[in-house]
Amino acid sequence: MNLLTVENISKSYGELVLFENLSFGINKDQKIALIAKNGSGKTSILNILSGADSPDTGQVNYRKSTRVSFL
Repeated sequence: MNLLTVENISKSYGELVLFENLSFGINKDQKIALIAKNGSGKTSILNILSGADSPDTGQVNYRKSTRVSFL
């Protein structure tokens, strides 16, 4: 069961492009980790998934009654 689908999201700040055309899905009972070097956009992805920020392009789709949080 797919809880979350991310389709072709991109995020940049001025001329700094963090990521482009990023797509993935998260299924029920799946555990994920974001591992990358500093400044690559990990926190920006989490902010987009939690609704605290929005992507420049693309969309994030949630299954009904899905809650997203992180610490």
